[in-house]
Amino acid sequence: MGDRVLVLDGQTTQALVCVRSLGRAGYTVLVASPRRRPLAAWSRYCSAHFRLEGETVQGFAALRAWAREQGVGVVLPQGERSCVLCNAEREQWEALGMVVGCGPEDMLVSAFDKARTLVHAATCGVRIPPTRLPQSLAECHAAAEAVGYPCIVKPRFSDFWDGDRFLPDHGAGYARDAAELEATALACRQGECWPVIQGIVPGQGKGVFALCDRGQPVVWFAHERLRDVRPSGSGSSLRRSIPLDARTQEPAARLLSAMAWHGPAMIEFRDDGISEPCLMEVNGRFWSSLGLAVASGVDFPTLWVRLLCGRSVEPPAAYQSGVTLRWLWGDVKRLLYILAGPPPGFSEPYPSVIAGLGEVLGPQPPGTRSETWSADDRWPALGEWIQGSNEVCGVAQAAVARWLSGNASRNAAPPPAPEPAEAMRS
Repeated sequence: MGDRVLVLDGQTTQALVCVRSLGRAGYTVLVASPRRRPLAAWSRYCSAHFRLEGETVQGFAALRAWAREQGVGVVLPQGERSCVLCNAEREQWEALGMVVGCGPEDMLVSAFDKARTLVHAATCGVRIPPTRLPQSLAECHAAAEAVGYPCIVKPRFSDFWDGDRFLPDHGAGYARDAAELEATALACRQGECWPVIQGIVPGQGKGVFALCDRGQPVVWFAHERLRDVRPSGSGSSLRRSIPLDARTQEPAARLLSAMAWHGPAMIEFRDDGISEPCLMEVNGRFWSSLGLAVASGVDFPTLWVRLLCGRSVEPPAAYQSGVTLRWLWGDVKRLLYILAGPPPGFSEPYPSVIAGLGEVLGPQPPGTRSETWSADDRWPALGEWIQGSNEVCGVAQAAVARWLSGNASRNAAPPPAPEPAEAMRS
């Protein structure tokens, strides 16, 4: 049964990478997603697709019944929401003979809860930004004064589960003064969890990636970001594989050991090349730039499935550095963010529209390859644009509907346009 793998979150780029990698390795791969025709389902390596009714316990119960009928042996969540929902009824999955491809809840929350991650890091001597963990609005104000303005206000969870549903994610915000701080802190509050307040740390974003077997790294990979999807900071649209640097690998290894991590993880640092690299966050799941690792010679999906099934794992002795991948749709998203302007409170330099157009239409670094296009699996490159166009249309329609509703009821001014990622999260 371990040769039939169900990949969740089929709308994401990392799901497509998993489907291709596992399909080429000889596995039978199935896909699930809330979307009618998600990105990964366009792949020739996808043998069947299940459309979720919703990201709920009930929706995952229906998915589980379908997976059992299909003879699935391994379930691979790609996002935090899927990890949470799989863990909500983990025993039921395992009772049907299916291995859940993420760690248990108590382990995952050490990465999903930014406050807990930072406590782990501080305990094992990993540098973190100037940070405060307030428990009230008054403590938020005191925290911002302590770390200094401007500061970053981060929700503790990217996907906060209140026991019944996921609350909307407004993302991190910026505050230049006390007035901005109060509004941003209240927007980022999740139930009883107040946001994390951090000072701004200079440097370039660098990712260190690992697959761990109960706290022991099995294989490593590293890349550098050349262009972020969100100019204010996010995942990348253009990235290059680089050799492992002990300056980031060593603190990452200490942190993963302290967390007793089992499975894939991305440890993100900000590095100015002078001071000790500063931890930004840990993604306790496969990451959106997974394709670069595979293209460079580290097949994380296949290694993880083999580890889950108790089979021998033989990681590559080395990987190729200097491989550059471009996520074209990510560059389009980046242009939309540039058109929308910097987020409120963001004080660092922001790209111009001309620069954004040049990034989309102009020349790329020598040797740059497409992340989505593959000569032996061409349809996902088209599927990505269809999926993305539908998302953009959905955002525009929702904005118009809210504007018309507001005018009809009280002749109000149109609301500000939502950020492009409101319906385009990956």
